[in-house]
Formats: sequence, structure tokens, C-alpha cells
Amino acid sequence: MAALNQDGRQLYKLLLYLEDFKIKERLCLKNKIMVARKKLNKLKINKFNVDLWKDENTRDIDTNWMSSDTVRHTLIHFGVKKKRIPISLRKKPSNIPAVEPPHPGMSYNPSFEDHQNLLHEVAQKEIELIKEEEHLNRVTTKMFRKVSPEEKENNLIKEMSEGLKLENDRNPNEDEDDDPTVRFVNSVVRNQKKTRVQRRKQKEQKDLAHRKKQEKVERKKSSDIYKLKLLNSQLAAKERKQKILREKRLKKKALKEAGTKTLSKVKFEPLEPDFKLSNELTGNLRNTEPANSLLKDRFKSLQKRNIVAPANIKLKRDKARVKRFIKADHKIDMTKIDMK
Repeated sequence: MAALNQDGRQLYKLLLYLEDFKIKERLCLKNKIMVARKKLNKLKINKFNVDLWKDENTRDIDTNWMSSDTVRHTLIHFGVKKKRIPISLRKKPSNIPAVEPPHPGMSYNPSFEDHQNLLHEVAQKEIELIKEEEHLNRVTTKMFRKVSPEEKENNLIKEMSEGLKLENDRNPNEDEDDDPTVRFVNSVVRNQKKTRVQRRKQKEQKDLAHRKKQEKVERKKSSDIYKLKLLNSQLAAKERKQKILREKRLKKKALKEAGTKTLSKVKFEPLEPDFKLSNELTGNLRNTEPANSLLKDRFKSLQKRNIVAPANIKLKRDKARVKRFIKADHKIDMTKIDMK
């Protein structure tokens, strides 16, 4: 009996221990839930550890049927911008080579033929310039004769008095039609209506003219059927003419692309050719004197290839004219000083 009572006490203690353990577990779980809730409600400090620009978020758009402007407009609304690449990056401004080989006659030891060809080209350019100057002189300066000051003054008085009635120029025999009583009477206009016969004849003439016109058109149509060979030859001739014109336009376009464009108001002027006369040729490079500047040659090459716009060198800048004056309270009256 005593053993049973002792076992019951131990069992009772064990049950109480288990109940306490369950209560502690519940409290611990409840505390964990409260801590987790507090962590969720707590403000977090954002840490940017990810590169946002590393991965591009692009969307696939079917742009096969769109034009370039439509694609650019559509991509803007998707958050992607398509930049327009300048044409100068894909295409050169000119087809002219950067370094052009000089004329063989410019060598320090040229052959006789090359040197003579170079001198001939230089002489031809000088002759053209002289002809142009003579033409301008002929159509400007030589068109007007020299006039003395007295003759110039008389011509000015004559021009200014043109149209004025002077007493010396008055003709006593001329008729004066300044009578205010004279009146011009127009002829009487009468409203004469056409008769029925006249209207009928007029209508018949119009119908006849219209029928003749229609018959002429029909005759031309029937005659054109028998002119097929002539029409074919005319069409072939027209096509040949168009082909020749097309080729001319393409050649003109190619020459324009190969040449220098107008980039500013200043016209591009190439460097004058470097040449030496026969008695100035030394035959070796040591005794040859330098003629042109290499920097100037490269700068002209840039202008010729449409990279730099030609311009005039301006050493002094235009300054605004400032009006200078003396203030009223700074002026000194010398008469008052002398009186003192």
C-alpha cells in the first residue's frame, strides 16, 4: 500500500511537470510569433547590392512592318529609346582620298616631260585668270566713259528737271486742249435681241463644230492602229533618251559627291601648285628649298574633304563702339576759374 502511494505521487509530479512544460512551450512559441511580427512591421533599410543596369529588360517587338520613325515612337512607350546615329558615322563626307599623290613634275629631280607638263598647266591657269580679269574690267570699268565735273553737273540738273515745264522750253504754237467745257459722249448702246432664226443657226453651227471634233478624234484612233510600228519606234527613242539622261544625272551626282561642297559663304580655294623653273632645279634633295607649309597643306585637305568649313582668318575682333562722355558734375567751367 505504501509502494502504491509512492508511485501515485511520482506520477502526479510527472503530470504536473508535463503541464508546466507545455505552458512554457506555448509561451515560448507565442513570444517567437510576437518577435516575428515585430520584425515584419519594422522599417527595413534598403541595401542596393544588385546592379540594375546589368540585365536589360527588353521586350520583343515585331518591327518588320514598321518604319524607322514608327519604331522609335513605339520603343519610347516601352521604356527603351533608340538613338538616331548620324550619317557621318556610317558614311564619309567625301570620297576624296586623304593623301593625294603630287604631280610628277613637282619632284626635286623630275623628267623633262613631267616638268614641262606642270609648267604648261600652271601657264594655262594663269591665262584663264588674266582673261577673267580682262572680262570683268571690260564689262565694268570700260563700259563707262570719263565725264568732267562740269558735264556731270549739267547732266544732274537735266535729270532733276526732267518733266518740269520751263519757260525756255515752252512752245507758243502748241495747241492747248484744256477747255473744261469739252465733253466726250459715248455712242448709244442698244439691246438688240437675236431672232429665232439667228439662235437656231448658232445652235446648228455649235453642233456641227462638236460633230467635226468627235469625227476627228475617231479618225485619229483608227489611224493610230495602223501606226503601231511608228509608235513603237517613238517609244524606243524616248526610252533611249531617258536612259542617256539617267546616265548623265548619275555621272553628275558622282562628280558632285567627289567634289567639294559649299559649307560656308567663303568659297574653297585650293593651294596654288608648287613649281620651280628649269634654272631653279637643283637635282638633289639637300639643296632644295622648302616651298609650301605642310600644316597648311593638311588644313586645305580637310577643307577639300568637307570636314572643315572654309573661312577667312580674322586676327582682330570687331569691338562695339562705346560712346564716351563727361558727367555733368565732373565738368569744369574754365571761365569761372579765370574769374577767380
